[in-house]
Formats: sequence, structure tokens, C-alpha cells
Amino acid sequence: MLCKKKIGKCLFFAVVCMITLIPTGCGNRASENTDIGSAQADDKTAVFEEKESVDAQTIAEILKDIYAGAASENTLGSLDTKRRMIARLGEHGLCAVDQENQVDMTQPEQALAFCRAVAQKERAQMTVFVFDGAGFHKYDLQTWDGYVNVNREYDQYDENGQLQEKNEGSYPADFWQYTEEGYLFFGGSYFSDENYILTLSDASEYTALRILPLSETCRELNRKYIMPVGYERNNMFLTNWSEEDFGSLDFYDIFDRFYPILHGQSHSYTANGAAETESVYEISEDIFENVVTAHFKIDRETLREKTAYLSENAAYEYRPRGFYDSEYPDIPYPEVVDYTENEDGTITLTVNAVYPKENTSKSFSHKTVIRPLGEDGFQYVSNEMISSEEGDAFWWHSDRSTDSALWILPQAEHCLLTETEKEELKEAALTAAEQAKEVYRDIEHTGAPAFGSGMKEFTEKQRHEVVSLLGNAGYVSVTNDANMENYEKVEDFYTAYSENRDAMVTLYSVEQDGLIGAITFLCRDGELQTYYVGIGWQRGGIPEIKYTSVSNIVEMRLTEKGYLIYAHEDEMPHSSLRQYWRVKPLSEKCRELTAKYVHGLSYVNYNVLVINWDGGNVEDILMPCMFEDIYRIDIGENLKPQNGRIPAEMYERIMTTYFPVSIEQLREKCGYDEKSDSYAYDMIFSRQYPPFGEVVDYTENDDGTLTLTVDAVWADYNSDLAFTNRVVVQPFADGTFRYLSNAIEEKELEVPKVTE
Repeated sequence: MLCKKKIGKCLFFAVVCMITLIPTGCGNRASENTDIGSAQADDKTAVFEEKESVDAQTIAEILKDIYAGAASENTLGSLDTKRRMIARLGEHGLCAVDQENQVDMTQPEQALAFCRAVAQKERAQMTVFVFDGAGFHKYDLQTWDGYVNVNREYDQYDENGQLQEKNEGSYPADFWQYTEEGYLFFGGSYFSDENYILTLSDASEYTALRILPLSETCRELNRKYIMPVGYERNNMFLTNWSEEDFGSLDFYDIFDRFYPILHGQSHSYTANGAAETESVYEISEDIFENVVTAHFKIDRETLREKTAYLSENAAYEYRPRGFYDSEYPDIPYPEVVDYTENEDGTITLTVNAVYPKENTSKSFSHKTVIRPLGEDGFQYVSNEMISSEEGDAFWWHSDRSTDSALWILPQAEHCLLTETEKEELKEAALTAAEQAKEVYRDIEHTGAPAFGSGMKEFTEKQRHEVVSLLGNAGYVSVTNDANMENYEKVEDFYTAYSENRDAMVTLYSVEQDGLIGAITFLCRDGELQTYYVGIGWQRGGIPEIKYTSVSNIVEMRLTEKGYLIYAHEDEMPHSSLRQYWRVKPLSEKCRELTAKYVHGLSYVNYNVLVINWDGGNVEDILMPCMFEDIYRIDIGENLKPQNGRIPAEMYERIMTTYFPVSIEQLREKCGYDEKSDSYAYDMIFSRQYPPFGEVVDYTENDDGTLTLTVDAVWADYNSDLAFTNRVVVQPFADGTFRYLSNAIEEKELEVPKVTE
């Protein structure tokens, strides 16, 4: 088992920059290991009473006063707000708990009764709400004959305090187990739009819910002493050590872990990403020793023996973790389950590692001794491993490499910046990120590889808010579907570059997952480079530098329309041929029209946008594969065909709504089968480097239709005006619309030819 997991971990690292892999499960019978003893269930006679599931609007109404108060005080993600919301749901007879299992479950007897029904192969159902700060995961569970089916949905608060459904799924539980520690684990595979686009497979989830209550003192001790360190990128709670013998405790990881706790921000000693050279720093002895001795009773001589101390420079040699030191993204979390106050004033904490990925509430256990000091100070005295699976429990962990950290990012052989300038840019990036720390303060973290943010469900609203905060502070900032803030600075840089003058500008890109990329364009001595600083976020809204990279730019162009298009000397695997940013602003109306009418249509898979057509020759655009995109435009979700077929009623309703076609024309052209009254599903496969359309102008016609002027942006072929479409659409009162015609004109490139 260990070998398989280690291999899987290495494969994960090899592809982490290219695609997110999510494993799937199989089968549909719950695990037979669901014994619930009398020690866990005080009320053995509890009867589960079937009732209708409570909808999101009802939950929002129940919690509206708590939400309003927390929203006004900016405490929506606080532990106190979670407690109050969960308690309120309990008062209404609902079973609820928080996702991090920091609040006792309300109505736990419902969950225990359901678990007994599973074990006894009876028929039952229940609903449990799991609060994550931004909203609720709702699990509607049904069981019969030992099987368990899970209907899940995630409802998130909008700006008006209403719960809106963000995603949903249904699956048979591949795994179901209630543990002696009082945890319920279940998991399975379900259809996910995002995951299907990436992997053409279902997504999997692993859920861990603490049913039995836990001492609040244990929870407080955990939050104060254990959780801030955790198990990620350190071995503090994974090995035996004491003040008499620190064993294999890694003090470099200790420095990484405690520096942001003490200073409120991450340090800047990060890997530069170069494969040819090491990232090696010298950290002054005062800085390094002050961080370590803040919570450890260790003398200088011992610390220097355990590290690489450079006496001649009064500094510690430091190599940051690199790509091959990265860990698996899903790791256990600690839970203090017992404690002892010792006669010498220390406290011994008994800690279990809860690992949802492995469906266990006791992946391993350890005893950690703490020495409280005055004014909330404390020291870690020792750690003792008391149970584990002979090293297999730590398969997800990587010790810090003593060799140079190699990265797979393409890197320039030399950097135009001096070491001092690079440090200044990293510090500037952290300072810029501080402008948006409140947005990230209460974000839920899930753990992530080196190139991910590790944040869960970072919203479009949050991305735009970060861009606005950075822009208001004077930084150049941008994200998808938003105008670039302070774009004039990029124009000034390009003017200097065009005139062969030295210049520099930094652009802050807020990515979909919340990561902030600080991209510095540098023109110096006739050469052009980018210096990239990736900013991630620790819990509590603390920015940290995750990695840096240096890339040579071989060409750059700022178009008349305002697109900055450039190409790296070395391409990253699976990346575009060229990178691009829209520098000049586009009107909000044009963005709205693009999102509603153009986004989601393809120039390369079918003929809707690449031939001239209207009601007279609409049959020329009818291709079976187009339905998948039109369905997504109409429903807002990916198509889920039934046994490779699409019911005729659905197919014909959607197609006759969005195009001036008849049912007879559809049945003739799109693979209709009379016997099954359905259409064949023709999957669209991704094409590399396709163009996309954006509305740059529009006309409101007298007959109520709109004529959209759409430019095709094909940045990989160095064009933001490849061809221009004139698309006529007819809006309807219910929010749907109909494409009436298309006319296309070649501009800088030839129009693609699509063949069936």
C-alpha cells in the first residue's frame, strides 16, 4: 500500500502544473463496518422520523438576523458566527455541524439513528447541514437494505443575504463508516461540471462529520497549540523529539511555520524556480533564532548543530522547499481528544489525526507536551508518536530536501534583475497583497500543491473585489471579465519598450482560485523578461510567496485595440502559444452582451460563427455536436446524456428556442431516433488554442433585436482582430433569446473551416 501511494504522489507532482486529477470510486454498497455501541448512543430507542428536506430559502430565513449582524461586523467566517448559526438550526430541529468540526453537531441523535438504520439494513432518510462560513453543504441521505444514497448541494450566501445554489450532485455512497471516535465518514463520485471539463470523469468527495460532542477545552487547546502548526510541510508532530533530544525535528520547517505567526506575513526567502541554480539564502542569526526560540527551549549551540550555521557570516544557510519537496494536497487535520495538566505546569495533549481522504478519524496519534508561560506565551516541550501504521500514515508528507529544489517551470538562464531588485519586488508583492487581506481572512483552505492557492470556492465577486482594492491602491491589477485597473502604466511601459528605453512595470493578476500573480515586465539593455512572483494565502489572510520564475520574452505587441500579446522563449507544457492581456478597457455593456450571447460559442467545432447564415439557410449550421454548448448556455450546466442519448423533448425545446429551426429540420439533420424518441449525443472534444469572441459594439434595432459586432481574438496567432462577426439576436422576456443570423468578415486571419 505504501508503494502505491508513494507512486501516486510522485505522479501527482509530475502533472500538477498541467491538470487537476481527481480519483473516482466504484460500487454502491455502504461499508459493513458501521457498528454503533451503546457508549456512543445514549438513546437507543431514538426513531428517525421522515420529513421533507428544508430548502435554502427556509434556512436563509431562519438565519437572516444572525447573517445580517455578522455581515455588518465582517464576522461571517468567525467561529462565534458558526456556533450561533448551527445552534439556531438545532433549535429548529435540524442536524447541523461545521465543515472543520469545531462546533458540536446539533440533533446528533438523528445522525446516530440513521447510522443504526444503515447497519440494520432498514429504510430511513435524514438531512444534515454542514456550514463552511460562506454557506452550507446540504446532504440529503437515504438508506435501504444497507445501501446509502447521497444527494448533495452547496448553497452560498449572495450579497443580499440569500442562499443561492452553487452546485449539486448525487451519488451512491461507495464508503460509509461510523468510527469509535464518534466520526461518520462517507464518500463517492458525482457529476461535476468543472471536473468533467478537465478530466472527462466524475468528481469524488470524502466527507468527515463528527457526530459525538467533544470537550470545548480540547477544542480550545487544539486551536491554540496544534492547529496553527498542523501537519502541512513540517514534521513537528510526525516524529519523536523532546527538549533533551530534538531528534529529526526540522528547524527550517519550524522557521517557515512560525515566522508568519510572529510577524504577520510570510518571509521572502523563496525558491527562485531555476533548474540550473539553487535558491540558497543566508538568514541572519538574530532573525532565525528569534523565530525558533519564541516557542522552543533550545540553546544556540544545539540549534546550530541541527542546521547549517555559517559562523563567519553570523547567519544560517537556508534552502527553501521546492517543487520536489511539495506534498499531496489533501492531508489530515489534528484534533485534541484528551489532555492532562501535569504537576510541573505543563499540559500533555493527546491528539488524533483525522484524515477524510483515508476515511479514518485516527490515521495516527501523538502526545504533545506544552509549557504555558506568562502573558499567553508558551513553549513546545516534546512530541511522542503513540500510534501509526508504520510510516504508511505519512505517505502524503515530504521531508525538506537537502539538495537544490528543481522546478519544471521553464526558466531563463540569467535574470536581468539584481538580487537586491528581486528581493525588493518580492517585498513589494507582499505589500500589495496586504491591500486585499480582508478578502482572504475567512476563506476556507483545503490544502494545495505548490502551484495552487489551496482555497476553496474563491468567487467571482471576491476576485473583482481584490482587483478593485489593488487598483485603488495604485497598482496595475486585472482578472478575467474585468477591466484592467491603472492600465496607463502598461501603455507607458510599452512606449518605452518600443523606443528601446529601459523600463519596468508590475501587473497583478488575480487568478480564478484566488492566487495573485505579480508579473513584472522588464526591458533592459535591449532584452525583455518577466519576473513572476506567485502570492498564496495562509489561514487568517496572511500572504506568502509560493514561488518565483524568470522568463525571456521573444516578442511583444500592444495592438491598436489594446491587447498586450507576448510570447515566452520557452513554452510551459500545455500552455498557450502566446500570453495576452486586454489593457484598454471594454465597456461593461459589451462585457454583459459577450457573457450572455457569445461566451460558450465555438469557432472551431461547428458552423454557427464561421459561415454566413440566416433563416433561409439555417440547416447549414445544424451539427449534432453544437447542442452541448447550446444546452450549457440555456441551463447553465454541462450536459448529462442518458445512455448516450438526449430526450427529444429537451433537445427540440432548446434548439427551437435558440435558432429559427423547425422540429422537422432538427430530426433530419441531428441524428433523431424515432424508436427511442431521442437524439444521439455527439461529444465536443477540446481543440487547442481556439479563438474566442468579444462584443465590441452593438445596435438596438427598431424591431427589438440586437446586432452585435463581435471580434474574434486569436492571441496564439498574434491577433485580437482575426475576423469580425455581425450576429443578430432576438431577446425574449423570459431571459432566453434566439440567434437569427450571422455574417463574418475576414480581417487579420482566415476563417476556420469546420467539417463534420
